[in-house]
Amino acid sequence: MNKIVEVIEHNLDSEIDCNKLAEISCYSRFHFHRLFYSYVGEGVYAYRKRLLLERSIKHLLYSDDSIIDIAYKCGYGNQASFNKAIRKQFSFTPSQVRKQMVSVDTNRVKLIRKRCVDMKPEIIKFEETNVISARAYGAYARAAPEAWSQVMKFAYSNRLMKKGVRMFGISHDDPNVTEPENIRYDACIDIEANIAKEVNLRKLTVSGGKYAKFLHKGAYENFQETYAFIFNEWLPENSHKLRDEPCFEIYLNKDPGRTKPENLKTEIYIPIE
Repeated sequence: MNKIVEVIEHNLDSEIDCNKLAEISCYSRFHFHRLFYSYVGEGVYAYRKRLLLERSIKHLLYSDDSIIDIAYKCGYGNQASFNKAIRKQFSFTPSQVRKQMVSVDTNRVKLIRKRCVDMKPEIIKFEETNVISARAYGAYARAAPEAWSQVMKFAYSNRLMKKGVRMFGISHDDPNVTEPENIRYDACIDIEANIAKEVNLRKLTVSGGKYAKFLHKGAYENFQETYAFIFNEWLPENSHKLRDEPCFEIYLNKDPGRTKPENLKTEIYIPIE
């Protein structure tokens, strides 16, 4: 099921071929659908549709694409159908998002307040990196510790945490858009190891390319404030456009549990064109 989720997430713009997905899962199509729903909590098509709609919010807020072009990218043949789907999912219209920079959740639209954050990024080219990861679902404050406990247990028990190993956190979803129970978080370390017998681990590739790298100083609980500054102030005031890749973090403190919150340092990578 981890592999199926990965295939869907990396091919959002392609139509789903359930026969192919069932073949990958090594189950019949009938059993595959039941197992997928049991594992993810949504059907295959509903899962892809939700991810496309959530991605469209980012495009509405931070791209110059027209609403109809965004509708096409989301798989809708006309703007009316797209408007209906957005309203059903989020209780507002695409034009409301486009016209007023809004903070979105599933129940309301509220105006964004300026944050007391000021930082300048470094624009870099990041090299594609292979990692071993564990995924957890839920609000980041709960999902992150759960994912890290799995991947770190494996790394330390196999004496793989050597000097220079980097710790990545991939935050796939905006908690202002995605329901808490559906938020996806991957805890990753850039090591090579055989994980064939590890049920909860998988191999991923952190995408290379152009990124804006910010340095967050302080507690992880304050990430939301830094991300709010990046997306609501820095991005609109600059000419950069987002790429359809997830943001990720690199944690610079090797033992965060023994580091004072005010001394924590984290690099935040925003994928840009």
